[in-house]
Amino acid sequence: MSTPAPNDLDRAERIDALVIAFYDRVRPDPVLGPWFARVDWPHHIPRIQAFWRGVLLGGSDHAGDPMTAHIALHRRMPLGHAQFERWVELWAATVHALHSGPKAEEAIARARSIAAVMRHKVLNASASAG
Repeated sequence: MSTPAPNDLDRAERIDALVIAFYDRVRPDPVLGPWFARVDWPHHIPRIQAFWRGVLLGGSDHAGDPMTAHIALHRRMPLGHAQFERWVELWAATVHALHSGPKAEEAIARARSIAAVMRHKVLNASASAG
């Protein structure tokens, strides 16, 4: 008897649970953990859940400026390629552990794209400000 494939990321509650599971992996991670040590989790988690619901399901109740927030973070505690790569690696591993299907694959592809744009803008903003 085979194990059924995990569900796709086609419902808000699945996306919300994925975000929680992802940050459960991020917090103790030796590469990413230090950047998340002072996060206000009750504030951060709902914002990120809303962001990913908007990305994967359309529409959005997410408000915020993640680019400015990450540039400010980078100025306090420099981010590098390793952090962006690890973020994508943990995201993909978390998605694959819990979900499969077109939306799950879209979540991984979107994360790769977001990380590439964010890395470029964050690292270039700090270079031009320095």
